[in-house]
Amino acid sequence: MARTADRHLKKTVKTKAAPKIFDVGNYLRLSVDSDYTGSDSLQNQRKLAQEYVRECPDLNIVREYVDDGKTGTDFSRPAFTRMIADLKAGIINCVLVKDLSRFGREYIEAGNYIEKVFPFLEVRFISIVDRYDSADANCSKELLLISLKNLMHEMYAKDISKKVGTTFRMKQQKGMFYRSATIPYGYKMNENGTNYIICEQTAPIVREIFKQCSKGISNYAISRWLYDNHVYTPQQYAWTGNVYGKPEEELKIWHCSTIKRLLENPVYIGRVIRHKSEQSFFVGKKASPVPQQEQIIIENNHEPIIEKPMFEIVQKILSQTKDKKAESACERQTVVFERNVFQGKLFCGSCKANMVRIGAYRSVNGVKEQYKIFKCSTHRNHCDLCDTRWIAEDLLCDILYATIRKHLSLIKGIKKQVEKDIRYPFEKKLKQTEWKRQKIVGTKNLLEQEYMQKYSDYAEGNISQAAFLQYKSIYHEKMELCRKQEDVCTKEVKGIKKCQAALQKLLSDWLCFQNTRKFTETMVEICVDRMELFTDNRVEIKLRYQDCFELLENWMRKEV
Repeated sequence: MARTADRHLKKTVKTKAAPKIFDVGNYLRLSVDSDYTGSDSLQNQRKLAQEYVRECPDLNIVREYVDDGKTGTDFSRPAFTRMIADLKAGIINCVLVKDLSRFGREYIEAGNYIEKVFPFLEVRFISIVDRYDSADANCSKELLLISLKNLMHEMYAKDISKKVGTTFRMKQQKGMFYRSATIPYGYKMNENGTNYIICEQTAPIVREIFKQCSKGISNYAISRWLYDNHVYTPQQYAWTGNVYGKPEEELKIWHCSTIKRLLENPVYIGRVIRHKSEQSFFVGKKASPVPQQEQIIIENNHEPIIEKPMFEIVQKILSQTKDKKAESACERQTVVFERNVFQGKLFCGSCKANMVRIGAYRSVNGVKEQYKIFKCSTHRNHCDLCDTRWIAEDLLCDILYATIRKHLSLIKGIKKQVEKDIRYPFEKKLKQTEWKRQKIVGTKNLLEQEYMQKYSDYAEGNISQAAFLQYKSIYHEKMELCRKQEDVCTKEVKGIKKCQAALQKLLSDWLCFQNTRKFTETMVEICVDRMELFTDNRVEIKLRYQDCFELLENWMRKEV
């Protein structure tokens, strides 16, 4: 019989501990050569993950990471890198993938993440198809099978890379034709996709270009003829399938370099050159050019558009043009820089086209001298499409040097004050933003605690399923709002730190020129962002760190 005193003891009721809710990062990957409509498509991977999470109340997808067209043989992928950064930041604590091949095909690195990195970060890893969940104690014995699978994935990638390379090399050595990345203008593929055949729409354009060049007509004149006849460029033809544009359409100009490449291409006499470059698909080695003697030439591969005698005449004319340019370069010339350091930085103020660097002549003390000028590429090709303007390279350099020296004197004059006083507004703004972020984090923690309590009530049967699902929907909305607000704060902090770092870099970069007494190429690279030339010889210059200069000016007005 039980003791009498025991009757007065209160019976303790054991409550179930609320399960931990994992913030899931769903990782999706699709290779460049994957079948976009097959089982590994991004849509199918996403759908499978959503169905899996729907059956697991302790999982909640908060982020999705997509590497579209990225190989699995290395881990240098943008979305994967962001996912690892979010793991370290604590934004997510669970990684969900369709299968291990989506995660990666490199055996050693994949095993390192699954067996070392994720356990160290206390991150849960789930592979749906492989039925692996690191939170399940019964799955611990399957790590060996996972490692073996990863090894198989890596060997598969290496094997495919080797087979592809071997197939291409065999076709090259046997003189077999295979399609290149782009079909040459003037040709199209036959019905079987096994060789080039003449395109009756564009072949006459190719013949006319060769015909005009053989008569000594310059590439600029040929470009003008193409424009006047509303002939689409090869790129526009590939997009639209039309050879000619309408008169009211704004046409693109055939660049002289495009015409030159077309005239030099031996594909128009039935010759195909293969093995012009090499690369490793698996290692990720970039394509590198192959010496001409090692390239493979396939003669009479397809029907030619141009007769060989005419092709040889054109090549001779092109060679003579090169020789003339080489001879003119030997004359006395004034060159500020050997190469065009303003490439991609100097533009026309009207049509916004690139300003091209060309040679011009002037007389200095009775001596003919060659110097460099910049002209609008649109006006140079077609004078009526843009008004004339040009500027000498040495004059442009003088203008830029004076501008840079002016801003340099501004920086030198207030260097110490900037380093001392401008730090405090940054620190104040950072503290305010960080306080706001911490407040949002506190709200998120309260919401999570409330959610855990509601889930516990639901698990014990204290509230109905409908009430819990309604609350869960509201909870996700509030959490999503908090995450967006937190992202705004995070971006604001990054912006402040970026501006502060830019100011420091501005000082270090620009002050290295304080003892320089001539204009240098490094000045252009570091200081100049963009320049536009107008017809009144006015040059608008946008310096790099322009926003930093505005910040300095505001600071001088005590507006910071």
